[in-house]
Amino acid sequence: MYTEDDKVLLKYLAEHFINKGNSMMIPDLEALDCYSEASINKLRTLKLVKYDTDISLQINSSIVPEKDRLEVPPDYFQELKKWWFSKKWAVIFTVIFLVLPALKTYIDLVGLVLK
Repeated sequence: MYTEDDKVLLKYLAEHFINKGNSMMIPDLEALDCYSEASINKLRTLKLVKYDTDISLQINSSIVPEKDRLEVPPDYFQELKKWWFSKKWAVIFTVIFLVLPALKTYIDLVGLVLK
């Protein structure tokens, strides 16, 4: 959804909102390397920023949770699980090395309890 420049700009604006308040001068913003009209328009579409006047930008408070959401690390376990079960041989290995030993252990435990 976001390009790298969008992410950098969003993080910069969120930090500016936290440290200096909700208004920023557009010339200061244009001096940044990550600034682009496309990035600003994307943030405007998401209602994270809006033009206050011709020379200032109003930053919405919802930019902070958006920044926090971007900084959450990816869930590598879910990605690995999707990759593992996308392979045909993975089901066989899972059954042989996980399900069958667990089933044998369960049968042994039930046998010990019933004796």
